[in-house]
Amino acid sequence: MDYWKNCIAEAFEDAEIQATDEQINIVASWAEGAHDNYGMATGSDCIPNPLKLENDRLQKEIKEEQDKIICPECKGSGEWVSHGPYHSATSQCSRCRGEGRCVR
Repeated sequence: MDYWKNCIAEAFEDAEIQATDEQINIVASWAEGAHDNYGMATGSDCIPNPLKLENDRLQKEIKEEQDKIICPECKGSGEWVSHGPYHSATSQCSRCRGEGRCVR
């Protein structure tokens, strides 16, 4: 509350408003209450913070990436090689889609 009293007292002094300590205390308590309820009054408490949403999304992506293991099909190469008697063919691994890592 001292913070608000100081703010109000200095504002009154700058505006050349004469006020008693009791009047400053009343105005300071109203300013403090208004500050505490600002988010609820303006709705900003209900609006999602875009930075928090992005942070949550990125943390989810990091968790998914950390949970991946080396692909057991291609052994992490991302390629699948088939050998025939007269030729061989290389293609993208179907399990990890060429990433070399996949979900467990």
